[in-house]
Amino acid sequence: MTYFYLRYKWGAGHDVDQMQAELSERFNVGRRDLPGNDIEVSLFKDDRVELIITADRMRVHANAHRAILSQIEEGPFTKYDMDLRGFILETYPRSRPTPFPWSFSYEPEFQTEG
Repeated sequence: MTYFYLRYKWGAGHDVDQMQAELSERFNVGRRDLPGNDIEVSLFKDDRVELIITADRMRVHANAHRAILSQIEEGPFTKYDMDLRGFILETYPRSRPTPFPWSFSYEPEFQTEG
């Protein structure tokens, strides 16, 4: 079983530094700063910082507008994994990248312990 799920936030993105501080209290959080510069003109400039959040069997790659949930180890998800999933689904409430009706992301089936 492979779990891979995309979630989005439209409009103003999240403050990644604030999110890192909040998540570091509960999860293992790494950070990846992608290259850029102060004078570039890019629609995705705010998405150059990525957090890598790891629970037991779930890992999330999150930037200001998108979160990618994936399974890193076979087996049912734990309560700890479900806590991370719940946070991400609240924080990134959309299943598609734009308000236009295309590019939907559907959550695959998964199992939980207990």
